[in-house]
Amino acid sequence: MQVPGRKRGLRSGSRTSVGQVRENNEDNIHLESSDDYVLAIVADGMGGAVAGEEASRLAVEAIREKLANLVGDENDAKLKTEQIASKLRAAIRSGNDTIVQRAANAPELRGMGTTVTMAYVRYTQAVIAHVGDSRAYVVSMNSLPRVRQVTDDHSFVEALVSAGHLTHEEAEAHPMRNVLYRALGQTEELDVDIYHTRLRPGDRLILCSDGLTRHVKPNEIAENVLAEDDPQSASDRLVELANSRGGEDNISAIVVMVDGDYFMDETPMLVKAFNPLLLQEMEADGDTLPMAKSEVAEDKDPTLKKVNSEQAPSPERPDEAETLPNRDQLDKRARLLQLQWLVDEVLLAPDPLDKAITDRARLVADSLDASRRGKNDDEEGNDSRIPEQ
Repeated sequence: MQVPGRKRGLRSGSRTSVGQVRENNEDNIHLESSDDYVLAIVADGMGGAVAGEEASRLAVEAIREKLANLVGDENDAKLKTEQIASKLRAAIRSGNDTIVQRAANAPELRGMGTTVTMAYVRYTQAVIAHVGDSRAYVVSMNSLPRVRQVTDDHSFVEALVSAGHLTHEEAEAHPMRNVLYRALGQTEELDVDIYHTRLRPGDRLILCSDGLTRHVKPNEIAENVLAEDDPQSASDRLVELANSRGGEDNISAIVVMVDGDYFMDETPMLVKAFNPLLLQEMEADGDTLPMAKSEVAEDKDPTLKKVNSEQAPSPERPDEAETLPNRDQLDKRARLLQLQWLVDEVLLAPDPLDKAITDRARLVADSLDASRRGKNDDEEGNDSRIPEQ
């Protein structure tokens, strides 16, 4: 779907392969896309040939049915991120219920299960729901690190790594690396991890089964998807690379790309979202692009995790949240000046939002440093900027 007057925004491609060893494909993928929305699902079935294939199929079909009225719906633009997260979580739990019930009615299918990693991308915001050890990565062409793993594997080996008992190198060769402690079909009650992140111009969101990550390391995923401008070609390239290295498992990959020109069309919404004067108005009309109060959502729901699109803050790039004054401390005049500053910076800067936030943080940091130096001068009676000899 092409919106009149708007340049192409989100593009996506997908590929699944049986691999070089298995006789059937227990992976099941689904992709719905338009210029503004993408729903992507990767499910990796387990429990034996027929059972694994059946579990992943049931999960994807149940999720699609549950979310049938979400993708591209006009009312979707008014949903807050935590509302979308709730819908994704409910859809995965519906898939879990379907699998549990099917296994109870068919003894030959008992023990079947599946992973599910899915993403709902709306404009430049991605909400990711995850159970198991399929993964979601964000690859960036504009910042470091180039690749970030968004999801956490629900495997026993990963738990040992997190606890410090194993290194990542040891985990890759561990004989129990594929044993999961959480998957669809195991129990009637299911916890679902939810993440949300903002995608920047040129970013690639990758969803994949462990058949890919078994043979292709994260930095290689980044290198290969950045080498392609077409998401379908990028998906094909990843799967073919894994197959060329043995293809020991089923392999699936979905790649979603954000066009830079499309991001510029969202500039007015970004100005609005980062202006304190308009935050209350945003809550009233449901505009959450990007989300203005993600911290509140996390407080209410501890499973809703925010994943920043930036690298960890450094002394040269301080964290805006720690350096900006509290909104309640800003008077009306200061807020109006802030709005004018943001409009000028966002509309004129080559990389509008990131440059605006970075420059703003640096200005505030410089102001705080100057204030501290002045205070030290008054208290000590000397110039603290002059180093001791």
